[in-house]
Amino acid sequence: MTAVMIGVSMDLAVRHRVRDEAFLNAEKTTLWWSAHVRVGQLPHPIPTSAGIDLIQVVDAGGRIVNASPQTGRAPLSMFRPEPGNRVQRRTECLPDERCVLLVADRISLDADSPVVYAGAVEPSILSTHDLEYAIAASTLLMTVLSGWLTWRMTGRSLRPLKLQCQLASTTSHELRNPIAGLRVQLEEALLYPDQINPRDTIQGALSTIDRLEAIVEDLLLLARLCDGEPAPSEPIDLGALVTAEAGTPSHTMPVHAQVTGDVWVHGSRTQLIRLLNNLVSNARRHAETGVTVSVTSADGQAVMAVTDDGAGIEPADRERVFERFVRLEDGRRRDATGSGLGLAISRDIAHAHRGSLRIEDSPRGARFVLRLPLMGEK
Repeated sequence: MTAVMIGVSMDLAVRHRVRDEAFLNAEKTTLWWSAHVRVGQLPHPIPTSAGIDLIQVVDAGGRIVNASPQTGRAPLSMFRPEPGNRVQRRTECLPDERCVLLVADRISLDADSPVVYAGAVEPSILSTHDLEYAIAASTLLMTVLSGWLTWRMTGRSLRPLKLQCQLASTTSHELRNPIAGLRVQLEEALLYPDQINPRDTIQGALSTIDRLEAIVEDLLLLARLCDGEPAPSEPIDLGALVTAEAGTPSHTMPVHAQVTGDVWVHGSRTQLIRLLNNLVSNARRHAETGVTVSVTSADGQAVMAVTDDGAGIEPADRERVFERFVRLEDGRRRDATGSGLGLAISRDIAHAHRGSLRIEDSPRGARFVLRLPLMGEK
């Protein structure tokens, strides 16, 4: 309920600020040209500025005396302010279904006084529901994040309290940057409505929300893996799975599959595909010319190795990269939008299948090796 009220308040505040800023600019423009009319120094046509491109001087008979080039031949409004209340703000909808935020200024108290009108077409942030959609999506996401963190912190997880607090602290830190970026985007649209395209702001906000949603989905998967939540299990031909996934033509960096013999394991197909895709995506980011995925068996275990030909990983960092939200400098440079959860998820999937995932020595690049019990092995 609180999140809904915050979202509604934000929507009203943004709309009020944008509308008030537009009216204020129109009012300044109106008063400026009214002074020119009174001294008889009005240029023809009237030049525009400050985002106010609709300006007209209309006499008492409703005839346009002078105007800016964009106004057309019809008066912007038939409304005439009363002598005792010379400056009026109005919203007028034109025959072409556009609405204009308009300020009317009666030049003098005379009955035949002309009126100066100045305004601009209503911004799309006011005329559409895009702002509500963006705020609703943000509010929903904040509610989900708040609920998830609260649930984790109240002890429903079986993990020790210390680890739980550490995870919540790290998660809050990683979510702060995209949330702060989202706030900046919305505040800039609020403070500079004439300089910032609302559609660009909304698209940027939705992109940030996509990143937040990806982080939340990864965190929920981690929670299920850590809590030992069982996943559907089946016999899987690991070689066939690797061949099928590696053959998907979705990237320019090639992936080569090398399968030796029949290698069958028992586990969750969805989770193993996720593990493979995480390792291959990571390898593609660092590879120079290509990635190799090999599948073989040894000592009662299935062995899958994902190797790239990039710069490799220093021995001191080979365990650290599996920690949640840890990203090495080279990884951040190559992909600034990653969450730093992919390798942590991959190792937890390996453990859930009674296996291991480690980084082993390689002549060149990084070599991630997954070992799982062969089907039928204890």
